Amino acid sequence: MYRPQFAYPLSPEPCEDQRCTYSFDSTNTPGLSGTLAAAAQTGRIPLSLDLDADFYLRGISTQGPVSFRLTDPETNPLSDGENAAQSTNFELPTEYSNTNGAGIVALESGAGGVFAHGSANFLLYLYNPTASGIDLTTCVVNLHGIKVYRQRCE
Repeated sequence: MYRPQFAYPLSPEPCEDQRCTYSFDSTNTPGLSGTLAAAAQTGRIPLSLDLDADFYLRGISTQGPVSFRLTDPETNPLSDGENAAQSTNFELPTEYSNTNGAGIVALESGAGGVFAHGSANFLLYLYNPTASGIDLTTCVVNLHGIKVYRQRCE
């Protein structure tokens, strides 16, 4: 169960918020297929959102033995990417995958979470910290948050 550290404000009346989880795996994200070699990393993998509403990212959960980093649709990194050692640039490590769905609390960019307009893309980068290849088809990335339906605000 995802629980934020602080309560988020409700959207002003009569806007409607709807809880939403975007789930990305090898069935809907081509970049999450194949094998990632030992100590290798991927290029950017777009995580595409729906067209119907804006999205506020409030949490992340993962499955699979891979470290990752994420940037928001405005290319702002949600983890540090300029460390001298490559492995430390992937600060969202495999240990967080073992939280039984608790996930990671997203960095806040506003009162409602990390904003992404409808049809935006978060960018995912994967890193294999192990000494052997990783089957990427075992990896799942979930973005937890809310959709805000503006057309219902008027």
